[in-house]
Amino acid sequence: MPSDLSTLAQTTEKRAPAAIAPRALRFSWGADLPRFWFGGDAFRTHYMNALSLLFPQGEQFFIETVRALRHASRDATLDAEIGAFIGQESWHRQAHLAYNAHLEAQGLPVARLEARLRSRIEFVRTRMTPLRGLAATVCLEHFTAILAHHLLSRPQELETMPLPLRRLWLWHALEELEHKSVAFDLYRAAGGGAALRSGQMLIVTFTFTLDVLGNLAALLAADGLLWKRAVWASGAGFLFGPRRGLVWSVLPAYLGFFRPGFHPRDTDEGQLIASARFALSRLSAPH
Repeated sequence: MPSDLSTLAQTTEKRAPAAIAPRALRFSWGADLPRFWFGGDAFRTHYMNALSLLFPQGEQFFIETVRALRHASRDATLDAEIGAFIGQESWHRQAHLAYNAHLEAQGLPVARLEARLRSRIEFVRTRMTPLRGLAATVCLEHFTAILAHHLLSRPQELETMPLPLRRLWLWHALEELEHKSVAFDLYRAAGGGAALRSGQMLIVTFTFTLDVLGNLAALLAADGLLWKRAVWASGAGFLFGPRRGLVWSVLPAYLGFFRPGFHPRDTDEGQLIASARFALSRLSAPH
């Protein structure tokens, strides 16, 4: 029997619009969740956990930078999309705060890692102009969109997660694709150009990679797995496997950001979004 997620990798015509709808989902993080919930693999699990630790403060930064220049929008449709973007990111922030508290209860160094990120964001916030801050958000939104595409295009990997985690990541990835162009469109409306956002992307690439790998190493160390060869062998396949590795999967879309005339909707994921909405409705229905 076909999986509910089996159509996630389909594509459709270019540039079909995607409606943005905040969903106030609730999650329960029971003690029965396996510690290594991503296919029983410690590296993959802690890679996703490392991302989750970035989201509450990262998404608050996104909201603040968009609000700071919202007045630059002269388009009613874009203004409505900005409101929906803020709503979606606010719910993501709340969900990951709760999930990160679950990780803290497992004995992982969540508070220390969040404090480190908070300190750096505060440092950056006081030294960025509103337009540069929004450019950083545009870059990070591109990262989240291409990672979301990678995840939703691999339904068999989602199916290795227990239901609460599958629902969380499906929901979050779906909404990242729905609103992937909002910050970009506002940035252009505010007068932002390609040179600033491209330069900012080089900085964001370095800091984002450093943050994820730093969190990942700390989480693996907390479980006594940092120096386990088998863990890193699995991680090498996850990141750099020749057929399905994460890095090779997202690299073309990442490089596309630097193309003259780039727009996030140049690559349309309309069918991927529709399939993810259907799968989420099935996972959220009473069982």
